[in-house]
Amino acid sequence: MSLQTTQISAGGRDHRVDFYRGIALAMIFVNHVPGTLWENFTSRNFGFSDAAELFVFLAGFASAFAYGKPFLAGGRLVASLKSVRRAGVLYLVHITLTMAAIGIFAWATLAFGHGNLMQQLGIEMLMSNPIQALLGIATLGLQIGYVNILPMYSVILLMMPVMLLVAALFGRGAMLGLSVAFWIVTGVLRLDLPTYPQEGGWFFNPLAWQVLFAAGLYCGLAKWQRGYAVAYNPWIYGAALFYLLVSFACVRFEFWGFDQPLGLPFLIGDFDKTYVTLPRLMHLLAVVYVFAQAPRSSPLSTISPKNPLAVIGRHSLPIFAVGTVLSLACQIIRIGRDPSPWFDTLLLALGLAILFALGNALDWWRKAAVQRTSPAAGVLSTARGERSPALPPQTVRSDV
Repeated sequence: MSLQTTQISAGGRDHRVDFYRGIALAMIFVNHVPGTLWENFTSRNFGFSDAAELFVFLAGFASAFAYGKPFLAGGRLVASLKSVRRAGVLYLVHITLTMAAIGIFAWATLAFGHGNLMQQLGIEMLMSNPIQALLGIATLGLQIGYVNILPMYSVILLMMPVMLLVAALFGRGAMLGLSVAFWIVTGVLRLDLPTYPQEGGWFFNPLAWQVLFAAGLYCGLAKWQRGYAVAYNPWIYGAALFYLLVSFACVRFEFWGFDQPLGLPFLIGDFDKTYVTLPRLMHLLAVVYVFAQAPRSSPLSTISPKNPLAVIGRHSLPIFAVGTVLSLACQIIRIGRDPSPWFDTLLLALGLAILFALGNALDWWRKAAVQRTSPAAGVLSTARGERSPALPPQTVRSDV
C-alpha cells in the first residue's frame, strides 16, 4: 500500500488497501488454527505486532474515504449515522459468530464425547452460570476466544464521528494528537471496558486500539486531501527498517526481558496486546511506512483488482465471519489427530480456497446487482457503441 504514490482505480478504490487487508485476513485464519506448521510463517513470528493491528490500521485508512470524505464534505449527520449503523451490523455478526462457535463446540462434544471442549474459549461460563453468561454475551461482557475482535471494531466505529468532528474543526493532526493522548491516559491508568460475569477487561481494548484506527484514519484523510499520506524520508525509512530488524531479532531469538533492567513504564517497555503498548504500536507503524514506500515499479505498487488477496480484502466482513467459522471447524477436525504437516496444509488450503471462492462469488453478486439496478446505463452505452463496464465506479468502503 504505497501511501506516497497514487494507484487508485477510476472508481476511486485503492486495491492495495484490499490486498494488504486480504493478507491480514489470510493470516488471521491461519493463526486461528493453532498448532499447525504454517502459523510459524505469519507476521506475529517476525515482529511485535500481528495481523490484527494491521487490519485495524487499514480499517481506519479505508474509513477515511467511506466516512471521512462525506463527513468533511458537509454530510456529518449522514456519515455519523452510517458509522453507527455499521457498528450495529458488526454487533449482530459478532452475536451470530458467538452462537455459531458455541454450537460447533457443543456438537463436537456430543458427537465425539470430548466434554473438555465446553471448558475452552470461555464457554465454560455458559455451563456454570448460564443466565449471567447469556446476559454477558448480549452486553459484550462475555467474549469467547477467537470471536472477540468485532466488539472492539463496533466501539471504535461509535467513536469515529467524534474523531471526524475534531478533524473537521481543528484538523487531522489534532485528531491524531487527541487519540494519542487518550491512548496514553488509557495505558497509564489501565482503563478498559469491563467484562461480565467475570471481572476483568476486554482483551481487545477499544480505548487503546482506537489509536491504530486513528493513525489509519489520519493517513487516509491525508491521502485524500493532499495526495499522499506520509512523505518519504530516508532517515525515517532507515530507522523503520532498523526497528523491524530489532523486533525480528527479539521475537525470533527470544531476546525477551532485555528491557527489565531499564525499569521502563508499562506503556513504553511492555509488549502488551490489550493496551497496544509502544513497542507494538511502533512496529505496526514501521511496517506500514516501509511497505508504503515501495517503488512505483514494485509489484506491491501495482495491485490488480483481480488479485486473489485483493478480492477477499474487498469483502472483509463476510470473509472474516466465514473464516472464523472455518477456523473453529478446523480446530475440531484436528482434535485427537497426530501432528501432520501434510494434513494441516491440506486443511488450511481448503479453508483458504473456500474464502477465495466466496470473495469471487461476492464480486460476481455485486456486479450482477449493479447491472440489475442500472439497466438503462447499459442500454445507452450499447446504443452508442461503447463497451459496458464490468463494474461501475466505486468508492473505497470499510467492510469492517
